[in-house]
Amino acid sequence: MSPVTLAAAAVAVTVALAPVGAMAAPGHSSETENDGHGASAPLEEMREMHQGHEHGHDFEAIEEMPPEQVDRMMGFMRDIGIAMPPLDAERGRQLFVDKGCVVCHSVNGVGVEVGPSLDAAEMPSPMNAFEFAARMWRGAPAMAAMQEAELGAVIDLSGQDLADLVAFAHDVKEQKKLTLDQVPEKFRDKLAQ
Repeated sequence: MSPVTLAAAAVAVTVALAPVGAMAAPGHSSETENDGHGASAPLEEMREMHQGHEHGHDFEAIEEMPPEQVDRMMGFMRDIGIAMPPLDAERGRQLFVDKGCVVCHSVNGVGVEVGPSLDAAEMPSPMNAFEFAARMWRGAPAMAAMQEAELGAVIDLSGQDLADLVAFAHDVKEQKKLTLDQVPEKFRDKLAQ
């Protein structure tokens, strides 16, 4: 492990084990803030993802921590870039249609197949969000040109947006909920071309 990784892990553990409020800077809340996703959601997702195979993850040590410390640790790790933002496939479904991804990509037959299909059944398993982002990066010049041509501008995505889109692209159940009537009117004419 690199010195930077060790230092970050040490800071994360220190923050997690400190009493709630002990490390709050002046003017900052000592209460755990809820960003609408719940800071412990990534822990639950990791635990769920790792149930299908054997190797050493010490989730028991985290389970012994009080919930507010787990929330603080996961929030801190996400803030410094160690943990991924929470993945919300339902929000990803909404972004897929609202941002216009559906104009170039299809999911279960809804959308256009100018770009690769994003059917969850065709996605690698287990999900690798970084590989998904790398594939987007490799196709970025073509995607930006298509977005300019089809939408009039390049789609602006936050890190949270990307995390939610990745979750949607890998969630068969959520994809089954996608219907043509969810596509905004402004994009429907582009689907018929």
